[in-house]
Amino acid sequence: MNDVIIIGAGPGGMTAAIYTQRANLETMMIEKSAPGGYMVNTFEIENYPGFGRVSGYELSEKMFNHTQELGVKYQYGDVEKIVDKDTYKEVHTQDGKVYKTKAVIVGSGTVPRKVGSEGEEKFFSKGISFCAVCDGAFFKGQEVIVLGGGNSALDEAMYLTSMDIDVTVVNILDSLQADKGTVEKAKKNPRIKFLLGYEVVKFEGEDKLERVTLKNVKTDETMVKEVPGVFVFIGQIPNSVFVKDLGITNDRGYIVANERMETKVPGVFAIGDVIEKELRQIVTATGDGAIAAQSCAKYIENLQTDA
Repeated sequence: MNDVIIIGAGPGGMTAAIYTQRANLETMMIEKSAPGGYMVNTFEIENYPGFGRVSGYELSEKMFNHTQELGVKYQYGDVEKIVDKDTYKEVHTQDGKVYKTKAVIVGSGTVPRKVGSEGEEKFFSKGISFCAVCDGAFFKGQEVIVLGGGNSALDEAMYLTSMDIDVTVVNILDSLQADKGTVEKAKKNPRIKFLLGYEVVKFEGEDKLERVTLKNVKTDETMVKEVPGVFVFIGQIPNSVFVKDLGITNDRGYIVANERMETKVPGVFAIGDVIEKELRQIVTATGDGAIAAQSCAKYIENLQTDA
């Protein structure tokens, strides 16, 4: 029996683990990919206090090492469901394992939103990517498309140009949604062009992506761009399917939690990008993690008192 199981080892989950472990709670993190979550694939972070400019990999490594120095247990696993047993919870993973715990903190984050256009599934990892850091090197000296108009899209576009890659940013809206500073920086980059008000109709090629058909959303005029790569940054979807039976999500799939990070199921807390909130940043996730850890400690203390 664990005291706390934390689902997801992103910045929120790792912060929660640091706090619960320091509170002498037996803590386990379960993560289905690399520690750091979405952060680990972020090329450059400039707004995390005290670090100035740091790569996502480096910040992820430092946070994870901190948890391990404190003795937090770490387990690879893809969580399938959480079963509420009142005084304890069961965390079931897809490989058939069942972990018992007094409380759960869900910090499972989000997954990239797909385009949904013809050919997307066929060319995933064969020209279509959701990670410039992971796959950018394959396109050195070539031109690619970056889909999206937010901070992530423009940040990744600028990163790709640093690898000797020309970029056309394609956004379905006729404006960019990134903050003013990021937009200005991207527009000053001579290797970035913009196609605003266009959407992808079709991905085409033989064994790998070779061209993309784009459509002007106002005029319906189409055009074809010959590119070997498309990087998709058009938003995120909450990774919350495994808690659907608990009834703690809203109609968009985000978990609803109060200011103490409590859900409506006692003993189940939620943090970070997977919860309904205004701002999804590394620093807000770490704040959520600290709050959830304190709430979790109080919950477990009350459990023991009642027992």
